Amino acid sequence: MARNPRHAALYELINKARFKNAQQKALARIGVKTDSVKPLEERPVVVSQEEPAAPVQVETARPEPVKTIAAWSAKPKPFRVYPDRIELCISWQAAVITTLAFVAVLLVCFRLGQAYSIKKAQEPKVAKAVVPVQAVIPEPVKPAAEKKPAAQNPPKMVEPMGDNIIVITSYDVSSHLEPVKQYFATYGIATEIIKRGSRYLLVTQNRFNTIDKPGTDGYEMKKKIISVGANYKPPAGSGFESFGTKPFQDVYAMKAN
Repeated sequence: MARNPRHAALYELINKARFKNAQQKALARIGVKTDSVKPLEERPVVVSQEEPAAPVQVETARPEPVKTIAAWSAKPKPFRVYPDRIELCISWQAAVITTLAFVAVLLVCFRLGQAYSIKKAQEPKVAKAVVPVQAVIPEPVKPAAEKKPAAQNPPKMVEPMGDNIIVITSYDVSSHLEPVKQYFATYGIATEIIKRGSRYLLVTQNRFNTIDKPGTDGYEMKKKIISVGANYKPPAGSGFESFGTKPFQDVYAMKAN
């Protein structure tokens, strides 16, 4: 007997129920509520009272895998704080621009620091004198002390002028003795050139009783002549006699005429 096309067969009902059950499980796995899914329009099922047709082996259709679509409710924030971390979400273009700007700021600061240090080095360092401020307290005026007459030095015993002169040196040409005479004059020793026979003598103008007794004027003058004369040098390039490496060390006394 032919089946009425308005009536659904039993195997169709079974397949439809299995498909609906598999669909609800797939939607539940992706977090979609099944209440919001409208069921497919179903045709009214009328079970035929007629003889059932021969059983047909129906293969259960496997549900196709449902692709999970991440639904973004809004644009993510660039800076997010979590209890255990902090996330910064920016595009690579923004990261490159930020890095270049940071490097440019560092270079500008470096150049400014160099210019400032050069300017400070060129400035002259002026030491500021710190003058402590102290209270000016006038000192008490002391009465003028009575001036005491200065103690008069006892008069020095003047030895009577003797009849001896000190012979400093002799030479056969008087011109060679002129530099020596001027040399001793610079040290306060007055001398003169006299002639004895064929030679010229350089002698002291002062006369002494003796030059060998310590403490006498003649002895002190003898020591002074020997000390000063040891450093005598003739004028450079003059060709005058130098009288030895250490001249005028053998002075002696001679009776004056």
